[in-house]
Amino acid sequence: MRAAIAGMFGGVAAGLAVSLAMSLGRRAGVLHKTLAEHAEDWLDRAANTSSHIGQSGTWTLEQGNHIAASAAFGFGYGLVHERGPDVPAWLLGAIYGSGLYVIYIVGMAPLIQLTEGEQNVPAPVRAERFGLHLLYGIVTGIVTDRLAEA
Repeated sequence: MRAAIAGMFGGVAAGLAVSLAMSLGRRAGVLHKTLAEHAEDWLDRAANTSSHIGQSGTWTLEQGNHIAASAAFGFGYGLVHERGPDVPAWLLGAIYGSGLYVIYIVGMAPLIQLTEGEQNVPAPVRAERFGLHLLYGIVTGIVTDRLAEA
């Protein structure tokens, strides 16, 4: 269970890193509309959040959801780390992040209308989304590995 708790903290660290990368990337003009922005739109469509809590409230709600999901996925990574193959943390993290991309962004996001489906977006957008999930996985793997050893 120690690795799972370490994974939870690793996931939070990775979620923060991804949020920072998305924010800086958008401000620099190198990223297209991010999944966080899609999630804000989805929240507004589903619950009319912008009229209830405003745009900043919707952003805050989405960020809270993002960090909570990052912690939960990190917990899952910790279980994989504990029982999985003995490979470098960055590699296991990259595989895990890739799996999250395939399951949740390619598979589930279009089903709940969070995204329009990866087959319907330009290749650079798919590459950005995949890259951010790789970043999440690698940071989760490295932080989890360090915390589990401490």
